[in-house]
Amino acid sequence: MSQHIDSVVGSLFFGKVDDNHVFPFPQFTADQSGLAKEIIDAVDKFAEDNIKSTEFDEKGELPLDVLQGLAALGLCGLAVEEQYGGMQLDYSLYSRVFEQVAGIDGAVATTLGAHQSIGYRAIINEGTPEQKTKWLPKLASGESIAAFCLTEPGSGSDAYSIKTKATKNADGTYTIKGQKLWITNGGLAEIYTVFCKTDHEVDGKTVEKISCLVVEKGTEGLSFGEKENKMGIRASETRAVYFDNVKVPAENMIGEAGKGFKIAMNVLNSGRLSLGAGSVGGMKKIMALATEHARTRKQFDKPINEFGLIQEKLANMASLTYAAESVVYLTTGNIVRGMKDYYLESAVCKVFNSECLWEVVDTGLQIAAGNGYMKEYPYERLMRDSRINLIFEGTNEILRCFIALSGIKEPSEDLKELGKIADMSKALQDPIKSLGVLTDFAKGRISKMVGSRLLTQAHPLLEEWGTHFSNMLGDFAIQVENTLMKYGRKIIDHELPQKRLANMTIQLYAMLAVISRTTLILNDEKLDQKEKDYCLALCQYACRESRHKFMTNFRSMNRNADKLVENISQMVSERGGYGLDIVNY
Repeated sequence: MSQHIDSVVGSLFFGKVDDNHVFPFPQFTADQSGLAKEIIDAVDKFAEDNIKSTEFDEKGELPLDVLQGLAALGLCGLAVEEQYGGMQLDYSLYSRVFEQVAGIDGAVATTLGAHQSIGYRAIINEGTPEQKTKWLPKLASGESIAAFCLTEPGSGSDAYSIKTKATKNADGTYTIKGQKLWITNGGLAEIYTVFCKTDHEVDGKTVEKISCLVVEKGTEGLSFGEKENKMGIRASETRAVYFDNVKVPAENMIGEAGKGFKIAMNVLNSGRLSLGAGSVGGMKKIMALATEHARTRKQFDKPINEFGLIQEKLANMASLTYAAESVVYLTTGNIVRGMKDYYLESAVCKVFNSECLWEVVDTGLQIAAGNGYMKEYPYERLMRDSRINLIFEGTNEILRCFIALSGIKEPSEDLKELGKIADMSKALQDPIKSLGVLTDFAKGRISKMVGSRLLTQAHPLLEEWGTHFSNMLGDFAIQVENTLMKYGRKIIDHELPQKRLANMTIQLYAMLAVISRTTLILNDEKLDQKEKDYCLALCQYACRESRHKFMTNFRSMNRNADKLVENISQMVSERGGYGLDIVNY
C-alpha cells in the first residue's frame, strides 16, 4: 500500500489524521509576536496618514509616494532573505502582516501581493544565487516592482494551454512572442516572471513544455495595454502585457527549462495562502464596522444588536472569522514546522477564506442596511473589493476540482490492487490471493464505519466535537472509496461529486483548525476566563456550522439532482438564457 502525502488535508482522504500534525496549534514565539506587533503598528500609523481608500478608489490609482512609503517600511521584501535586503519573515509572520495590510485597503494588498506573493516568488523559490543577487535587492527595497505573467486571453484556469512561445536562438537567447491578460502591476512593474511554451526533444519528437523567464522593463518589444477599468480594487493596476519578439538572455531562465508549470503552481500555492490571510483582514475590518453600527443604531427604542436576527448575524460573522483565521495559521504554522506538501492546504485556505469573507461582507452590509448601499460609507467598496478573491489565484470552482482530484489520487493508488479483481469470476480462479486483499479492504471499511477517537489531544470540553469529527472523517473516507469505485478514471468528468468531496474536505479541515486552536486557548492558564469562554463559544458555533455543511454534501453524494442539473443546463443553453415569458403561458 502506498503512503499518503505529508499533508493534513491529504491524510483526510484516507480517513486518517495525525494528532501531532494538528496539536498543539502553532504559536508565535515571544520574539515573533514582538516583531509582528512592531510591523503592524508601523503599518497602521502609516495608513492613518497616507492611505485614503475612498480617494484611491474613485481615482482608480495608487499614488507612487504611497507605494514608496510602504516600501520604506519593508513591505516589499517581507519574505526575501536578509542578505538580499529583505525581512525574511516565515509564512506565519508574512501572513499576519499581509492580513493587516488587506484589512486596511484591498487595492494596496493586491499591489503588494502581486509584487511578492507571486510576482517574484519564483526567483525566491528557484532562482540561482546570481539571479537572486541581481534582482532581489531592488525588488525587496521596492525600487523595482514585480508582476506574475501567466493568464492569457484563451488560458485562465487551464494554465497548460498558454500560447505564448519562447523560441531558443542559436546564441542561447530566447525570443518571446505572445500576450498576457489581466496582469496586476502590468505597466507598473520593472521585473516580469513570464510563463511560456518552449520546445523540447522527447523520444525523438519535439514537444512543448512550460518554462519561466524573467523579462525586464525596457526590453525591446515589450509593451502594455490600457489600464483596465475594474469593478473593485480599482487603485491597483491591471493591464495586458504584450511580447513582440522580446529577446532575453539564457541566464534569465528561472529553474530548469520545461519545468515552468510546477514552478507556477508552487508560486500560486504561496499566493493562495496570502489571499487567505488577506481575507481574514477584510473580515475583521467589516466586523468592526458592522458591530459598531449594530451597537449604536437604535430601532424601536433599543440598539439593533439586541434583536435576535442581528445577533445571529454577528455570531455567524465572528465564528467565520475565527474559523478562517484558524485555518490560515494552522497551515502556515505547519509549513514553518516543516510540512512540505501543502498545496491542498493552500487551496483550502483560498476557497474557504474567500467565501467566508464574501459572506461576512454581505452580512455586514445587510446590518448597515441603507447605509451599506451608499457610497459615503465603506461597505459597498469593501464588497466590490472582496469579490475578486473568489476568482484570483484560480477560481474557487477549479480549486474545488483540484482539491478533490488531488486528494483522491493517493487513495486511488491503493484501490488499484482491488481493480485487478473487480471481475469476480477471474478472482475466483485465485481465491487465496484475492482473499487477502479483500479482507484488508473490508477491515479498513469496517474501521472507518465504526469510527475511533482520532483527536486524542483535544480539550475535554471539545470531546463532543472531536467525536463528531471522527465520525464525519470515517464517513468521508468511505465516500472517497465509493466514488472511486463508482466512477474510476471517469471521475475527472464528474465535477458535482468532485465539488461535494472538496466541500467535505474543507469543512473537516476547518473543524480541525478550530478544535486545535481552541484547545490551545483553553489550556492556557494565562488567559482570562472571559477570553476562553468567547473562544469556546466561537469554536462550538463554527463546528456546528461545519458539521451541517458537511452532512449536506455527504447526503448529496447519493441523493442529488445532478441529472436534472445537466438537463436544465442544456435547455438553458439551447434557449440562450431563461427563454420563457409569462405572457405565453
